[in-house]
Parts: sequence; C-alpha cells; structure tokens
Amino acid sequence: MISQPKSVPELLREEIPDAPIGKQPIRLLICGIPKGVESLINLLHVLGFAEVGEWSPPLPSPLAGEVMRILTRYWKE
Repeated sequence: MISQPKSVPELLREEIPDAPIGKQPIRLLICGIPKGVESLINLLHVLGFAEVGEWSPPLPSPLAGEVMRILTRYWKE
C-alpha cells in the first residue's frame, strides 16, 4: 500500500525526534517549481545560510507541479 503524501499541517505537527532540549523548532518553507526551489536552496548555501543537505527532500505541494522543502532551525526561549 502506497502512503498518501502528508499535508503541510501534518508535517508541522510531527514530532522532531532529535530536537535539542529546551529549544523550539522554527521551520522555513520554500515552495514552488522544482527547478526554482533547488536554485534558491543552492543560492542560500552559497550565501552561507544553510547546507543543502539540511533541507528536507522535495515534498509534494498542494499546487500541481510544485514542491516544497523545509529547513528546521531551533530557538532557545
């Protein structure tokens, strides 16, 4: 049985097993056509914002022909 892609709210509600204790997750979302999303992630890497491998794999978007990728950072309250 093939599982259905998760919705954005479902993804955001999922537990983060390796979350640092005492820190809250902050998630950044990039959505758009696959080529544009990959291009922006590569640009952000060149600018020193995030490593390419820190982003989630491409996830299905609610919009046809688009994908989304999520980057999680942590904030200490």
